Amino acid sequence: MNEKELIEGLKSGDERAFIEVVELYKKKIISLCYTYTNEYQEAEDISQEVFVTLYKSIKNFRGDCSLSTYIYKITVSRCLDYKRKKSIKNFLIDFIGYKRDDDRDLDEKNYIRQCILSLPEDLKVVIILYYYIGLSQKEIGDILGITQKNVEGRIYRARQKLKMEFEKGGEILCSKNGMI
Repeated sequence: MNEKELIEGLKSGDERAFIEVVELYKKKIISLCYTYTNEYQEAEDISQEVFVTLYKSIKNFRGDCSLSTYIYKITVSRCLDYKRKKSIKNFLIDFIGYKRDDDRDLDEKNYIRQCILSLPEDLKVVIILYYYIGLSQKEIGDILGITQKNVEGRIYRARQKLKMEFEKGGEILCSKNGMI
């Protein structure tokens, strides 16, 4: 089914359309949720909430954005809800598994993740959606309710902050991953 048929199917309660949407987006949604939880089971639970929310709210979908953007909006909202339920300290510990302090034995992914985690929330969300999920700046703007220019500015500021952090010890690791 194409996107229009999927949306119409979802709105009419077609089980096949819902199953197809779940199959299309399940891995990406779990991956996005995992960046917030660092626990696969939690990420799966949140992704299920995303699809339940989608199922319940699809009748209100006006088509102002693509279905994927709508789904990512729901996902980001659910992930932020998850984050709000935890204290910042516990969130940081859960997300990276430990505090960095001066432990220089971090592998590349944990170092990048920790650097991203240190960003302010508005910059962190943009970086995750852009680099980890692979969304366009327009899609990110639609999800967050900001202009594409604003998204571009946030990506620029985040990259500058990350570059400063990487210059302290991880530039080689992170530049080969396209982060700077």
